Amino acid sequence: MGWEFIAFFFGAAALGIFLLLFVFIVGLLKWLLQGYFLFRVAEIKRYDLPWLAFIPFGTFYLGGQAYDGNILKKGSFQPKHIGLVFAIAGIILYLMGLSIGDIVITYLLMESIAFIGIFTAYVKQPIIGVLLALLNAVTAGIAAIIILFLYSRKLRDEHDGSVLNNEDFEDNASNDKQPQHPNDPNLNRNI
Repeated sequence: MGWEFIAFFFGAAALGIFLLLFVFIVGLLKWLLQGYFLFRVAEIKRYDLPWLAFIPFGTFYLGGQAYDGNILKKGSFQPKHIGLVFAIAGIILYLMGLSIGDIVITYLLMESIAFIGIFTAYVKQPIIGVLLALLNAVTAGIAAIIILFLYSRKLRDEHDGSVLNNEDFEDNASNDKQPQHPNDPNLNRNI
């Protein structure tokens, strides 16, 4: 009878360790993917300090900057100040969550609220941005990865040179050449 209990205990412990390892790997992948896509969006949109996408409360700072022109009237506040308010509020709520015990829930809710500006910038409608933020909270941040991925692709397509301004088009029309992509390795070469 004693050996069976010990075998059951070690089996349950091994299962618990594998479950924790799985949760850790999924959390690490979520953090890396969300950070990368948020970095890409922040870089294209020229937000202040885009590398903060990989730091937990830095996501609040970047999300707060997206409120300028999407949720709030453009130029009514400096985007850096909005981001700073979100980061400070996130830290305060997080510390309150430490005392209450709802750390993960507090962080997810605050992150979802901070991302409303980015979601609204993607869909162009504040109500849908709020609904996407709720979806992000329910799916434990997985929705943010998908939306940030789609938004970064949309921004990349808009800003990669495929949309030419009039000066570039006139210069290329005078040379009778096709418009060239700025990432073309042969752009400045004589072939």
